[in-house]
Amino acid sequence: MNLSRSVFVFILIILPLANIFAKTTERKNKIPVIYCTDLFHPHVDPDDHFDIACLYAINEIEIKGIILDQGENQKEKPGSIPISQLNYITRRNVPYAIGLANKLKSSHDNGLKQLKEYQQGVELILTTLRTSKEPVTIITVGSLRDVAASYNRSPDLLRTKINKLFIFIGEASLKGHVEYNVGLDKNAYIRIMNSGLPIYWVPCFDGGRWHNNGRASYWRASHKDLLKNVSNGVMNYFVYALLRKNQENPVQYLSRKSNREDREKVLGMNRNLWCTAVFAYAAGRRFVSQGNRVISIPGNAAYNNKQKVIPFTFNEVSAFVDEHGNVLYEHTSRARKINRFQVIDKETYSAVMTSITAQLLFELDH
Repeated sequence: MNLSRSVFVFILIILPLANIFAKTTERKNKIPVIYCTDLFHPHVDPDDHFDIACLYAINEIEIKGIILDQGENQKEKPGSIPISQLNYITRRNVPYAIGLANKLKSSHDNGLKQLKEYQQGVELILTTLRTSKEPVTIITVGSLRDVAASYNRSPDLLRTKINKLFIFIGEASLKGHVEYNVGLDKNAYIRIMNSGLPIYWVPCFDGGRWHNNGRASYWRASHKDLLKNVSNGVMNYFVYALLRKNQENPVQYLSRKSNREDREKVLGMNRNLWCTAVFAYAAGRRFVSQGNRVISIPGNAAYNNKQKVIPFTFNEVSAFVDEHGNVLYEHTSRARKINRFQVIDKETYSAVMTSITAQLLFELDH
């Protein structure tokens, strides 16, 4: 075989095989994630648009499916719209399904009596877990309805195939306060918190609404700090959501030149956040200082130990959730071990979480 023929064979056969092998290896190294969200368009709370954008930005995560919470409301305010935009920006085709429409009637309700058109979310969870060769991480940022119904249908499957279950929900300390996500489906919350699954609990508040005494993830950030360096397409994604640009095709809108007036309106806003930077932790990332900011890096990336930053951690607690949705910290036979979120440095927490979020939003389209 002459040299030119050898080069031709290498280009035609060997290189494509090498690319296939590289992509297969890359997929194997990714963390499989099922994401459950009360994402709507027009939005109910715009933080959900920030959350899912950051999830898409993390290369170490393979989103196996998205469950759109509160199925009946999804008909009027379809969360599929921002999903279609993020699939376009990242050139993916992440599947999604609409979840159960109604609250569970008890903590043991499996949701099977609800309409068939709202069974897709539970079915996607169960199918993904059954077919996955490795345990899956589940992240919920709305109610726990579809996860709880899945658990009630197939508890052994969830015990076996869930690696970690990150739930952004509840109140860390104040009894008698029903946090918003808990109120969406209290029975689902009770079921999951008392299930014994590998829960990483991220309370929304600690000490009442808009309070964070250190055992909740809540912080507040300006859009200018979050979005000043994002691409034109990502800015248009937020403009479309926040300014409710419903009259135009959502995907085509992303390619428009960013309108200065709209951009300034969005950059002048502020945002309550709970989830974005914690997603990087769920992906196994580390946090390091880089100049005057903090960023997340892959868990296997090299770094100088002096750069290491730990904005939060998870501490194991023993807890039981009563019929009113109150969390009771106790060491009893009914209590379960749960990993609860804990802020390390309250003084720097908001700035660090904002910096990490800004990095993720920048990386979404770079």
